[in-house]
Amino acid sequence: MSKTDNTTPALPETSVSDANPGKVVPFKAAHEEQRPSEKVVAFVKKHPVLVVAGGLAAGALVSALLPRRVTRGVLSRGAHLAEAAGAATVLLGKETAEKAQVLGTSARKKAAVLADHAEKNGELAAERLEKYGMTALAAASALGRSAAKRAGDASEAATRQAHKIGHSASESASSGSHRIAEIFSGLTQRLPH
Repeated sequence: MSKTDNTTPALPETSVSDANPGKVVPFKAAHEEQRPSEKVVAFVKKHPVLVVAGGLAAGALVSALLPRRVTRGVLSRGAHLAEAAGAATVLLGKETAEKAQVLGTSARKKAAVLADHAEKNGELAAERLEKYGMTALAAASALGRSAAKRAGDASEAATRQAHKIGHSASESASSGSHRIAEIFSGLTQRLPH
């Protein structure tokens, strides 16, 4: 390898390097532009009163700039246009209000239906849980009674068995003590006094 061979690749100038320290070229997000007519319609829908006021102001400005005799014809046309713009704004406002009211009513109805379904499902779940709880309680009670009966039976059997063993032991002890007494008495009789 010679000293002229460079083993590290060169960085492009748009990345962080000595030639471009800390500067990175950002990519702009793709943004689809609206058509101008869509922009105007959106603005009119958002600000109908402002559009009417602007139209009246523009009409007043144009009528002030034109001479008096031209102004009369233009003024009547401007008044007709302003009247049409006002009517369009009122219609658009009414339609928007009606659509908003219909959407609100529809949303309220759907929310009420969802709430009813949720309430019914909650009640059904509570009823089922109550039934399962009562069933589990009955099963536990039956199991407890059964266990108590078995424990009582086992206790009685153990008592009987203990009594038998005790009786046998006492009989054995009694017979053994009688035998010892007989042996002792036999020995005392054989021994000289």
